[in-house]
Amino acid sequence: MIGHTISTRRLVITLLVATALLVGSSTVAWNGDVPEWEAEILRFFNGWPDWLKPAMWALQQPGVILAPLAGGLVVVWFTRRWQHFVAFACILPLKLGIEKGLVKQLVQRERPYVSLGPEVNVRGPAFEGLSFPSGHATTAFALGILLSAFLPPRWRPVPVAWAVIVAIARLYYGEHNALDVVAGAAMGTAFATVLWFAFLNRFAHPDCDCP
Repeated sequence: MIGHTISTRRLVITLLVATALLVGSSTVAWNGDVPEWEAEILRFFNGWPDWLKPAMWALQQPGVILAPLAGGLVVVWFTRRWQHFVAFACILPLKLGIEKGLVKQLVQRERPYVSLGPEVNVRGPAFEGLSFPSGHATTAFALGILLSAFLPPRWRPVPVAWAVIVAIARLYYGEHNALDVVAGAAMGTAFATVLWFAFLNRFAHPDCDCP
């Protein structure tokens, strides 16, 4: 069961903050350059040891494009309500239409290997191509926040913390710059908040402390 609702006030505040983060990040990344302070953030995480690579690969899987569908099916399995799947399924068209189809085309910043140079240790296949915003971060934050709706209060931070790890893993892999994942996190959070408000509020039971 869902323990609480998203209020109109919380929805508006979340959208305003997410929009501010997205606009601010886009303004910095607009010309395709990477400022030195942002490059230093990437170098910090990208410089972590190679033996972490298998763990980071596994931890970033909630950011893959089909992860929301898998997450939605798990929720349906446990709740026996197919209606919950709609919110998770809607992550995909929002991601493809707004993140990939709109923002990525407007802010055309290349992957770190191109925008910063070959000193970036790229541990994955993405050496070139559009980098802003991070699709993995967008998906992971949207999925993590929606999953938190079905958890008791003490466990709700877990899927969101995992989304943060996904964002860090993208920096570790050298496939995104720092503002790429910040913008992705902002978009994913906005998507999840809207979907929770639109599709999950009706199933909420404020007194429930159970998944």
